[in-house]
Amino acid sequence: MLPHWLSLMKDELNVCIRPNSLILRRFKGLPAKTTCVDQQKIVLKKTMSQAEIESGYLAKVLKEALNVERWQASTATIVVANHLVRYALIPWNSEIKTADESQAYLHHCFISVYGDAVASWNKCQSPAAYGQKALASAMPRELLQTVQDVFSPMLIRFNSVQPYLMTIANQAIAVIKKQNLQSACWLAVIADGRVCLCLLIEGEWCWVKNVQQETDTVAQIEMLIQRERLMNNEIDKLLKKGRQLPMLVHWPDLPVNQKIQLPNHRIIKLASSKLFSTDPAENQITRLITL
Repeated sequence: MLPHWLSLMKDELNVCIRPNSLILRRFKGLPAKTTCVDQQKIVLKKTMSQAEIESGYLAKVLKEALNVERWQASTATIVVANHLVRYALIPWNSEIKTADESQAYLHHCFISVYGDAVASWNKCQSPAAYGQKALASAMPRELLQTVQDVFSPMLIRFNSVQPYLMTIANQAIAVIKKQNLQSACWLAVIADGRVCLCLLIEGEWCWVKNVQQETDTVAQIEMLIQRERLMNNEIDKLLKKGRQLPMLVHWPDLPVNQKIQLPNHRIIKLASSKLFSTDPAENQITRLITL
C-alpha cells in the first residue's frame, strides 16, 4: 500500500490553447503546493479559430502533442484563451425554478448579446449569491467535443475546460481579499490580442467586455470605461465620487518596468502566468508543427 502522503500527490497536465500556440505544463506535488516540472511551447502553423477546430486541425495538434510519454500525467485541464470564448452577465431571475429553465435563460441571454453566432455554443455560468448577477461563458461545442475525443482513449483523466478569464479572476479575487481593497474593483486581462475588462462591486460581477485589442491598449481601456459610463449609471456614480478605483491588470506581454497610467485608477499588476509567456527562454522546447 502506498504511504498516505504519496497517495495524495497530484500529477496534472495543463494545456492552454492560444491562437498561435499550445502551452503544455506538467505539475506535481501535494494539492496545496504543486510545482511545474516540465513545460513546452508548441508554435502552430495555423491560427486557431473555430474553422480550424471544425476542420480537425486542433484534434491533430493535440494528438501529436500528447502522444509523448513526458505528458502522460494522471489528470489534465484545458485552459482556453479569450479569443475563443465569449462572456456575458446573467441577471438574477427569481422566476427560474429548474435546471432546464436556467439553461434556457442562459441561452437567451447569450443570444441577446451575440446573436445566432453562439446559438450552438456550450454555455455555463459561475455560481452567484442570491439576487446577484452571474458571470457566464460560451465556447464552441466542437472545441469541447474535440477535447473529449482526444482524451477519451488516453489513460489521463480529463478534468475540465476552463476559460482563461476564470483562472485570472480567481487570482484577482484572492488579491482583493488579501489587500482589503475597496468594494469596487476593475479587472483587465490583456492577452493574445484581446482585452477583457470587468467590474466587480462587493464581489458581484457588474460588467464584462471582451474585445479585440487595439494599438494603444491603455487608451482603449479608458475609452471603454468612458463609453460605458454614458450608458451605465452605476459606473457613472462610481467615477463621480472622485476616488481612485483599483484596477487589477493581467498583461503578460507588458515589459516588467513599464508603467500603466489611467486617470482616477490605482493600477495593481497581477502576476503573469507562464501559460501566456511569449519568451522562448521560459519554455524548455519550442517547435513548429506543420500539418
